[in-house]
Amino acid sequence: MDLLKGVKVIDLTSAIAGALGTMVLADLGADVIKIEPPGGEHYRKAMDGAIILSTNRNKRGIALDLRTEEGQEIALKLAGKADVLTENFVPGTINKLGLSYEKVKQVNPSIIYCSASGYGQSGPYSRRPAYDPSAQAMAGIMIATGEQKGGPCRQVTSLIDVSTSLYATIAIMAALLDRARTGKGRRIDVTLLDAGVFAMNYHLAYQSLTGKVPQRWGSGAEGWVPYGAFDTKDKPIWVGVSIDRFWAAFCQAVNSDKLLNDPRYANDKSRREHRDELNAEVNEICKQYTSAELETRLVEAGVPCAILATVAEVEQNPQVQLRQLIENWDYPGKGKVKIVKTPTMIDGQFPETRMMTPQLGEYTSEVLTELGYSKTEIQTLLDKGVAVQYSPGEK
Repeated sequence: MDLLKGVKVIDLTSAIAGALGTMVLADLGADVIKIEPPGGEHYRKAMDGAIILSTNRNKRGIALDLRTEEGQEIALKLAGKADVLTENFVPGTINKLGLSYEKVKQVNPSIIYCSASGYGQSGPYSRRPAYDPSAQAMAGIMIATGEQKGGPCRQVTSLIDVSTSLYATIAIMAALLDRARTGKGRRIDVTLLDAGVFAMNYHLAYQSLTGKVPQRWGSGAEGWVPYGAFDTKDKPIWVGVSIDRFWAAFCQAVNSDKLLNDPRYANDKSRREHRDELNAEVNEICKQYTSAELETRLVEAGVPCAILATVAEVEQNPQVQLRQLIENWDYPGKGKVKIVKTPTMIDGQFPETRMMTPQLGEYTSEVLTELGYSKTEIQTLLDKGVAVQYSPGEK
């Protein structure tokens, strides 16, 4: 997919926030050059490499020591020829590496310069390091997540990292459109905390209207009952009865006139008032069926539901298979790796994986050659440790 063909992106991000966004740009056809330190970014070995493999496909990777003048000079030359530069260092760090917005703008006034950070480029928290759970904690997500009688939980996926990356991507693409009209560059500042607060937007609105803060409801929600995961003979199944029509359909699907005619459960308000009793009764009914049997009944009745799957079972989902969302790649030194395509189907196709995540420094010599460096100059940079070039056979 070449929707962004001709767009050059210099990627100074690591981990997930920012890196996933530049992967989306690469999937859509941009030439993304990822710059790593000589020892590689700190997430190269995390989770056996799963994170870096899942956020850096379709990029060309080079390795530079940005603590050296020569490394900074190379990076600045790359920025001078780029459309976009992205970074996710703790604010202030990029300045020490000679690549501040002000310095890059001097050599490339039309640059779209995007910074992703925990809390922003200024303010009392700006220099604090952050991770996805930091934003979950501060934004009110973590304290409201978990079982009702349990403690707070972090979401297992890094949804704040992911959403921050996607907001960055939206801003970059909007800035590219604007620059095509005006020639003007932009300074983009996205943060984990902003993304976390934005995710809680309707909860904030509800709190302002009622004074209520969201509570922990496990797999359910305050507004509806039965609405959550229930046991069956084998696997749990999630059931979503949010309106009276779904309640009637659920009762008919499980052949329970008793529930349907019980005045305690006549409407959504009364069902909420008798939440515990109703959930207990529904759970006992669900345990009379296998998850597949119950799913078939509920789907035929038009009731929202889903059998809880492990990540190992996701690929077996017929809808996932139909859309060919997951592909398997042989990655050197790793074996078979499941890769999830960027979920933006355009003209019936997801963006293709043209290149796997680069090895550390895999494209260093190629990119330096494009910048005009001679073979002798490149070898000198390699010998001095300013740059690193991957050789097949290295791990």
